[in-house]
Amino acid sequence: MPSPGLAWQTLSDPGALALVDADSGRAAALGRPHPADLPMVQIVDIERLAWGWLVPASRPQSERHLREQVAADPLNTMRGLCWLMAMWVVAVHLRTGRQPTLLIAELHVPGIWRGAQVPTSAAVWEDLAERIRLGVLAALTSDGDADARFEQGLRHPAGIAPVLLDYALRMLAELHRRMLDHGIDPREMAGTLALYTIDPQDRATACFRPLT
Repeated sequence: MPSPGLAWQTLSDPGALALVDADSGRAAALGRPHPADLPMVQIVDIERLAWGWLVPASRPQSERHLREQVAADPLNTMRGLCWLMAMWVVAVHLRTGRQPTLLIAELHVPGIWRGAQVPTSAAVWEDLAERIRLGVLAALTSDGDADARFEQGLRHPAGIAPVLLDYALRMLAELHRRMLDHGIDPREMAGTLALYTIDPQDRATACFRPLT
């Protein structure tokens, strides 16, 4: 559901809705991905599990289900998480005016590893965080080259996907905290989009498009 100051509006495109920030006057079209690339039903399920992970009481169960999904379908599970973060980034952009690409560049994994006393660990963590940022950027821009590089980053080295899931969830939690700081509640945003839109016919249509 939209936060105070944010509202959904219909568009002529049946595969998208407009998300409008009444306070800033900024608006963006949010659309479903093509089902061959990422089924909307999977995004909604990931949104439900991600929200459960953010709640301490339901975190163990939600994390178990997410790990099962990433074991069964690592590409679409991680694409779905990155797509969800891209949608949240757009909401922050509408509220603050900061460009989505800059917001993505600022995504990081919080922790003591970022200190100067652990440069080797910091380099490893930054490399993994950059893979997630690439996935979020690919979702935001519908850039096929970025998506291909993201897919490569999920496959090499073997077994890296569960590690990247951990990083993605912590980055998502940091983004969620930032949203709350700006008075944005992202609950059920993907679910609302799924409820009031249909799958697009044109695979080339970007999911996130500025309207103002």
